[in-house]
Amino acid sequence: LDKVAQENAVNINRRPYLLAPDRPPEGQARQMRDGETESEVAPHMKERANNLGLEICRPSWSPNTMLVHEATVYARENGLDDEFHHAAAGAFWTTGVDLSDKAVLQGLAEKVGLDWKELSPRLDSRQYSQQVLDEYQAARDQGVTGTPTYLIDGELLPGDVSLEDLSAAVKKVG
Repeated sequence: LDKVAQENAVNINRRPYLLAPDRPPEGQARQMRDGETESEVAPHMKERANNLGLEICRPSWSPNTMLVHEATVYARENGLDDEFHHAAAGAFWTTGVDLSDKAVLQGLAEKVGLDWKELSPRLDSRQYSQQVLDEYQAARDQGVTGTPTYLIDGELLPGDVSLEDLSAAVKKVG
């Protein structure tokens, strides 16, 4: 995605989307998806990751993602949302970290240069909670039903879209 954005001079504006807003705070076992094994993601996901030089595994746990989305709002305020997103997503898909664990979030935040002493009390007070919920609802109102979903010139492009298809959609807008 970043490659497509760079090649086409496009800005990426990531928005929080709660895949399971009713997921318990402690998370839950991740459901098996088509083509997955206990340790491997579906072949098409693995192939796309490998093409980008990424090694991913199938996480066995689905965390409640509210706190990581709240941390991402803070990262966006500080111009580091891209870096934080990559750190969080990478840690989840490579090692299956629990993105609802504050110690995990602290490590990710510090890794990308965020001020944990400033962020931690904001997460404790749930300062960004309503903003995450509002952005989730705005996405639903636009027709978003899952992630990833790309909004390109008013048109939704949902699902596991190839880089070629994303690039074509961006170039079509021109």
